[in-house]
Amino acid sequence: MIRSRARRGLGGTEVLQISNGVLRLRMAPEFGARITELTDLRSGRNWIVPKESPEGATGDRSEAKAEGASYIDARPDGWDECFPTVAPCAVPAWGGALRDHGALWARPWTCTATPTGLTATHDNPRFRFRRTLRLAGDHVLLRYSLTSRHIAPLPWIWSQHCLLACRPGERIEAAGIGAWQDAAGQEMTPGPVLPSSAQVAGKYFAKVIDRARVALGGPQGRFEISWRRRDAACVGLWFSYGGWPVDAPLYQLGIEPATAPFDRLSEATEAGVVAWLRPGEMVSWCCRVRVTC
Repeated sequence: MIRSRARRGLGGTEVLQISNGVLRLRMAPEFGARITELTDLRSGRNWIVPKESPEGATGDRSEAKAEGASYIDARPDGWDECFPTVAPCAVPAWGGALRDHGALWARPWTCTATPTGLTATHDNPRFRFRRTLRLAGDHVLLRYSLTSRHIAPLPWIWSQHCLLACRPGERIEAAGIGAWQDAAGQEMTPGPVLPSSAQVAGKYFAKVIDRARVALGGPQGRFEISWRRRDAACVGLWFSYGGWPVDAPLYQLGIEPATAPFDRLSEATEAGVVAWLRPGEMVSWCCRVRVTC
């Protein structure tokens, strides 16, 4: 049985909570439907990087809703959805500049509890984006849909942006993907998670071959994301082990299903690997998360 409830975090921000006795998930509708917690109740481990405040609250981040807001200035944490870009760029089809981490991050969503989970929707004059999640045992099942409201085709990329609270010695395990590559196209092999004293950071991409399964695992549990190539053709691996930014280094790791091996929509467009949302079109995709201890 799924139990759900609403609560108020710091700054009066609403936080929705659901639990099935195995997993507990919290989400902040007013801040981009950010997932602020995914806790394995068997071990007590929260896999999501928390905000630097109690109870996974998002606090008052009204400045993040501005068009020119910087993601790093809001201190990265939680699990967001990035669309139609990840990094800021200018794309004429979207009328010019696109903000850091896209149109969904930090913006209010409409969220409703269902008998098995949560449905979150963001309405924009040009599109509707919806994420439905369901708890099933030790799984989180996610279904996304994107609907055009625009009179002209729109290019887009999507990336799941789930920041994991990694621990030294844990390892990346992957199946169904090609070689990891850095920004220069050099093949890389991710090693074990390093301590924050390593002061390194980076991002790799890999292409999905068929059905991808990418996990962070170790003696204290395992977090796995799986999906099909037709739903997301790539995966990003972001890590900062005390290496970025210089003034306030982060300690986190992200496994990021993505539609293209680029963070900027402008670069993906130039490379010819963007998706196009036609007027009146609706597209959907899905993935699943499994947490084991």
